Amino acid sequence: MEKTANSLSSSTANRAKKETDIDLGKTALLVIDMQKDLVKTESGYFAPLFHAVQSSKVIGNIARVIKGAREARVPIWHIATVHRKDSADVVPTITDFILQGLVPKEMGEIMIEDTPGADFIAELKPAAEDYVVVKRRGSAFYNTDLDLLLRARGIDTLILTGVVTNGCVENTARDARQRDYHVLVLSDCCASIMPEAHDYAMNRVFPSLGRVRTSDEILAAMKK
Repeated sequence: MEKTANSLSSSTANRAKKETDIDLGKTALLVIDMQKDLVKTESGYFAPLFHAVQSSKVIGNIARVIKGAREARVPIWHIATVHRKDSADVVPTITDFILQGLVPKEMGEIMIEDTPGADFIAELKPAAEDYVVVKRRGSAFYNTDLDLLLRARGIDTLILTGVVTNGCVENTARDARQRDYHVLVLSDCCASIMPEAHDYAMNRVFPSLGRVRTSDEILAAMKK
């Protein structure tokens, strides 16, 4: 029985290792919403996200993956959420979280286009050869040209990193699957305001949409 169990465990591990293989020529890296107002704010609503990013070393991990992607010639898309200063592109809605006081009704002037807070953090600045996609909603696909740009490059596999795990990352992953992309989410390259929301997404949501891997695992796959 022990031998059988060990054989099954080995088989599962080998299958998972094989399924981390990617076609570099058809793969793109997405870095989602790594902006100053979100991940560099030490006070206010997004303060827990700042601390989660710091404690999980998300910035350093993404930087390593970006470096590996450049070496492997995997194209990189930097995604940014922006809003108009007059909030004409913001439609408030009523949610249970707002009614419970868990999310403020007014977020204040954050990620306003053409302001320093909406810019990408210095550690992850896009290079000249990278792509930048600006969005006004959670998914990187919604009302943007991301899908067009990816298909023009022959991309069918997406590596997702960034924030917020159960927000814009999850929305982008769901929309990617609806468009028949293969999805990989890097668990140590994402963070959420609530640790339990991050864990639930990684353990329950993303495995049904694609593959959950770490920065080390995807870097090893790139080096193959």
